[in-house]
Amino acid sequence: MIRLLCLLLLGLLPYVAGATAQTPDWLVYHGDTLRLYSNPLEQWLKRLPQRPAELRGDGSTACWRGYEATWQLDNDRLYLVAVRPCGGQPISVAVLRQWFPLDDPHRISATWVTGELDVVLGNLLHYEHLGSGSIYEKDWLLTFAEGKLVGERTFNNSGCNTRSFSRGEDFTKQLYYALNWSRVPVQAGTEAKQVFIEFRPDSTGHRCRVVLRKGSGSPYDSLAMAAARQVARQEWGACYRLGRWQPWTWTVPLRFTEDNRRRYAVTRPRGNR
Repeated sequence: MIRLLCLLLLGLLPYVAGATAQTPDWLVYHGDTLRLYSNPLEQWLKRLPQRPAELRGDGSTACWRGYEATWQLDNDRLYLVAVRPCGGQPISVAVLRQWFPLDDPHRISATWVTGELDVVLGNLLHYEHLGSGSIYEKDWLLTFAEGKLVGERTFNNSGCNTRSFSRGEDFTKQLYYALNWSRVPVQAGTEAKQVFIEFRPDSTGHRCRVVLRKGSGSPYDSLAMAAARQVARQEWGACYRLGRWQPWTWTVPLRFTEDNRRRYAVTRPRGNR
């Protein structure tokens, strides 16, 4: 599983579970509905002896917490306005009345929220199929004390630059074309030799370390590493979020099969020689 993007902001930044991009909460502000990469309801839920049955959700891997919450920022106060189990209907006002005192007329003053909430703004710059790791143009950090807004900061991530193909089919093809197939033994049988190579770009985006994660012995490991080092000599790009470099790694499998030999050993596209 690829690495966990670590963003810990006083326990309120993303509620991350599993290896699937998570459905965000939502913040209504001045008529706009914004993605909230924090889950402030979790602070309240942690105080309970057990999570309410209404928040179990449908078991979707994109919603491990079991619900989506909608919030409102109004006159520097944070309010909870709706809670919907993932895959279900919004929880009724009657149930919410059992949990919270309702403000006027159907919203809840979120006085339990203390810490920072992360609101992402602008276009998507880099997608991560993991938790709330995707990067948008800006992160708007809101600091609350017992539900009252007491500070805010904005981080501009527009300098984020990654090679979008790095984990795609084109990148894998580059690796296969870079293999010296003349040194690969003829493959017999149905069980293919596989080598797993990990790529670790540095904070500059100009250099990339390659690591053998799982091998198949000689000559496959050395051939795979030679191809990986050749392909790694490219611009990878780098991303900074919240003022911090985001380290990423990718693991790519190489399968030594006669089908792949026929596909990649005969003709190399221009630029891959």
